[in-house]
Amino acid sequence: MNAMIDSTFDKDGNGTGEFGLISRLAEFSDASKLKNQDSVLTGIGDDTAVVAVPSGQLLLTTDAIVDGIHFRSADERWYDIGWKCAVSNLSDIAAMGGVPDHALVTLGVPKGVTEETYSDFYAGMNEAFGRFGGIVVGGDVVSSPTMFVNLALTGHPGLNSSGTPVWLLRNAARVGDLLCVSGPLGGAAGGLEVLLSGESNPSGQILVDRHFRPTPRIELGNLLVSSGVECAMDVSDGLIGDVEKIAQASYVEITIEMSEIPLPAELIFMFGTSSIDLAMSGGEDYELVFTAPEKTVEQLEQVDATDVCVIGRVTDGDTHGGRVSVIDAAGENYEPIRKGWDHLNG
Repeated sequence: MNAMIDSTFDKDGNGTGEFGLISRLAEFSDASKLKNQDSVLTGIGDDTAVVAVPSGQLLLTTDAIVDGIHFRSADERWYDIGWKCAVSNLSDIAAMGGVPDHALVTLGVPKGVTEETYSDFYAGMNEAFGRFGGIVVGGDVVSSPTMFVNLALTGHPGLNSSGTPVWLLRNAARVGDLLCVSGPLGGAAGGLEVLLSGESNPSGQILVDRHFRPTPRIELGNLLVSSGVECAMDVSDGLIGDVEKIAQASYVEITIEMSEIPLPAELIFMFGTSSIDLAMSGGEDYELVFTAPEKTVEQLEQVDATDVCVIGRVTDGDTHGGRVSVIDAAGENYEPIRKGWDHLNG
């Protein structure tokens, strides 16, 4: 782990300065304390980590969060921020039907950040990796006027029913496939609205927890692969926008039945008729959306551990592709207020 912190600490590295911080972070990432420790040949302390991988293919993903855009340091929910930072990457691995392996974390930190901040952040991040898989093996710490975190995660593919490594893709939707989601949508967006409003209603606090503590669907992603599903992604930027990405990549048209989109009860209680728009455009639920033949979906619905909901169908092939239609309960076309989050345009 390299470091370029402008340190105000003693030369022995006490406190949370350059070397003291690296030493402290290394404690959180001690392979002897973590799952899958045998895969870490050399962890924090050298110029790179050395890890062993179980197959010839690697899944690679990275995600960055910035103070004031993706989180608010004023909230001081560092444990939750660490958890969510890990989950956003874990969910990408889940969307590919993979298994998480090794993570690199880059922290950009302003002067005056306390050691407790790092401790809470790493505790939340490692709690998520401990539950769902993955090990932090290194990274970087840099001085920055604005706090940010970048996390890169590797994984390996899941196995199909024949024991062959395969992965889920966005370009594998086929005409006639059903469109499914793995659970209720809109809770994270609703939680953000509650957080910004200062509402203290118990139902609202449940939504706030969904915003801060989402669950990556690693096990379901593996199940999709073993069941023969070929097309999936996670709902991170909003259902409509993410389904459009599948439609565009697969050159198909997709129809969504608005009344079939599952909503958390707390979201309906707090937001009423506005709930459906939060579900369609809110993002950060980290559920999986996938397409599969009807027979495959029926088999998945019989597995007790799944909560698969059919919300639409791949309706037509198109040389241009990318069209997503939303149909309301009356059979009329519905135009969503917005389609989802655009990282460059908001």
